[in-house]
Amino acid sequence: MAATSKTKTVVVERLEGSESLTTVTATSATESATSQESFECNDFSYCDDPKDAVIDETLMPMELRGKFWKTERTLGEGGNFKVYLVRSNDGLKYAVRLSRRQDRSTKCYRKSKERQIEAASYMEKHLKNVLFPRLFGVRLLTFRRRSLHPSFQALQLDELIGYHPNIVRLVGFRKVNLCTQRFVEYVSGGDLHDFMEARRTRKKHQVGIKEVRSLFSDLMRAVKHIHNLHIAHMDIKVENCLLTPSGSLKLTDFDEAVYFEPGKKMRGSVYATKAYAAPETFDKEYRPDCADMWACGIVLFFLLRRNVPWEVAK
Repeated sequence: MAATSKTKTVVVERLEGSESLTTVTATSATESATSQESFECNDFSYCDDPKDAVIDETLMPMELRGKFWKTERTLGEGGNFKVYLVRSNDGLKYAVRLSRRQDRSTKCYRKSKERQIEAASYMEKHLKNVLFPRLFGVRLLTFRRRSLHPSFQALQLDELIGYHPNIVRLVGFRKVNLCTQRFVEYVSGGDLHDFMEARRTRKKHQVGIKEVRSLFSDLMRAVKHIHNLHIAHMDIKVENCLLTPSGSLKLTDFDEAVYFEPGKKMRGSVYATKAYAAPETFDKEYRPDCADMWACGIVLFFLLRRNVPWEVAK
């Protein structure tokens, strides 16, 4: 089978304050350097980069930029996203989370760019020196300045947490047209919920107390680490506990994480998953670190009883 030529545009954008924007066009003329049979299109080819996609890899590590990624299979999904296993042309594997609500097509990207240019032009003409100075007495800042995007916040949080053997590592973000891909460490053992369900169907392989103690200890080590940094996870549940082939547990998904002041209560969003939320989180002030510990207790209950004690705590 002849190797097919494939071209993609990779945008390597410097951080705010830089002088220029660098655009790199990368061409993969031959994929025969890797195994053609193992890197050919598969049933998940619709998840791969669209033709002529504009790819921004500013928030990816340097060593991972410019690579071609193939989607191998689905790892899991939530209400607004799906997680896939992807593999690069040189064999690296990562888990990638894609939003269900983001269109990755190049056509949609181009239309969005046109709308942004039109809107910016209108704002420059009609608001920059008229409306905003009257309201605030200041001139409108340039539209080209980068705002604090959630991707930056996630990377800052990951940098603060640092390496821990029981926490899944965030690798970086890659933007394909309008779709943001979150690359994280691939943990091949699946999540704790599926692990327990598989054990339940095989009665001779029930989880023993010793194994429960080991898994829960791993979770406690991860939670202790982030709480020492004044970070609360705010979505601890069995689906966010991943297992390595050796049986170690790793905590993942810090989308709901918050900073807290030790000993101080806060009033904010309800704990992300209601079955794991402490009663006071619904209508009272509460300590985020204590809310995490309540959720850990629900995880322990699940390990021992194979289910959660309630849908919502009262």
